[in-house]
Order: sequence, then structure tokens, then C-alpha cells
Amino acid sequence: MKQTELQALISLLDDKDTAVYHAVREKLLLCNESVIPDLAAACLFYKNDLLKERANEIISQLRFKKLDEDFAHWIQNDKNLLYGTFLIAKYQYPELKYEDVENKLNKIVSDLRADINLYLTGLQQIRKINHVLYDIHRFSPDFSNIINPENYFLNKVLENKKSNDILIAVVYIYISQKLGLPVYGVDFPGNFLLMFKDERSDDALFYINPFNKGAIVTKNDIQVFLKNHKLKQKDTFFTSCSNTLIIKRLLNFLMNFYIRNKNKNKTEEIKRILNLF
Repeated sequence: MKQTELQALISLLDDKDTAVYHAVREKLLLCNESVIPDLAAACLFYKNDLLKERANEIISQLRFKKLDEDFAHWIQNDKNLLYGTFLIAKYQYPELKYEDVENKLNKIVSDLRADINLYLTGLQQIRKINHVLYDIHRFSPDFSNIINPENYFLNKVLENKKSNDILIAVVYIYISQKLGLPVYGVDFPGNFLLMFKDERSDDALFYINPFNKGAIVTKNDIQVFLKNHKLKQKDTFFTSCSNTLIIKRLLNFLMNFYIRNKNKNKTEEIKRILNLF
């Protein structure tokens, strides 16, 4: 679309004729996110409140359209765990850059790289990660406000150093795998767990509780927990899960937050993303 045509369409956003407005809106929504800067500029420079309201609504729709496309591509082609959590954060913080998130995590990786080597046992390697992640960088569970919406967005977790069990687990997985360690997520009920995998057999050498400063958990501990809570034992409680499942679990938690807060628009948008899976 030519710049002159785009500016002409934007100037018609405050048209009192609803037929004209809907025609303009539909034409703008057919564009990609490249028109967002012009719409945002109109919000700054036009004094008309109706135009600003309509421009902001179109910006929101275009951003969600792009996010929808990005999630569809991620499901079909990528499945990189960090990028999946980045996309969820981008839903709330559309200006967020992936490189900014990755660079913050790579700083933690660099703090550990000299200390992790093949001469250490798996337990020794995990203890070093625990020390750097929980004692030096001060990551901790947010017990005071488990449903805090900021706990669902990776950029805020890296800023606040507090989160729910899943996003702390994502941070833990990223750091571990960057260091070459076979740490994977386990779709455990309630408290998401990690496993340190024996790559010769795919069995767990041991489990890790990221919500309890990386405490080591045995298979017997898990079995006792399931028995005490009268939960049926499933193979999935002891094996690694896919990155897709981790992202779905996080999205479901986020959707439930919006349901509790009666935010119908955001509930429907997250539901639409979940339907892509």
C-alpha cells in the first residue's frame, strides 16, 4: 500500500458513517504489521479521540494477527522452548525483542560456563546451577501471589526474579541445555518438575524441583507424593514432556487468570491460540 493511500485511510478512521469506517477498518486489517508505526503516529498527533480509539483497536488486532501467525509457525516448525515463552510475553508486551530476553539468560550461562565440566557428576553440575540461579541471581518462587499475571511473562520474570513453577523451569532448562546438560521438563501435576536424563537409556538419573531452589527429587519421592495425594500413577509423571506441552500448560494457566478476572477479550484470544495446538 502506498503511503498516500495509507494516510488517506487513517484520516477516515473518525468518519461518522459506520459503513465508511468498517470499510476502512477492513482494508487496514488486510495489511501486515508494517502499518502499525503510521497508526501509532496518528494516535500521537491527531487530537480526535474517536480516531485514536479506532486506530488503537486496529493496532491491537494487527499485533494479534501477527502473534497468531507466529504461534502457528512455532507449532509446525520451531518448537524452541524459549521462543515459545517469548511469544507469550510478546502478547502482553508487543515491543519486546527476543534478543533482549536471550541476552539476559546468556549472562547467567556465562557465569556458569567455567564451572561446568565433564569431570563433575550430574548432581555436582546441578548444585552449581542451583547456587548461581537461586543464591547469586536470586530467582525464587512467588508464594505471595501465585496468580500474579507478571509470573506468566518471561521478560517480567527475568526482571523481578520471581515466578510460577513453569517459567522458573523454562529458565532452568534453557541454562542447563546451553551448558550441554540433559535437563528436560516433566509434566507433573501441581508442581512442574525437571529430570536429569540418562541419555543412554532415556530414564531419569534424578529429578529436580525448580520451585524449591532446585531440590533433588527421587522416583521414590514422586511415588510417595502421588500415594499421599491419592493420585493415580502415570508414566508421564516420570518421563520428559514436549516443549509444546509446556507452552500449552502455560497458556492454559494464563487463560484461567483472564477467566477469573472476567476479561472476555483476552480469554478468547488465548483460547484462539490454544486452538492452534
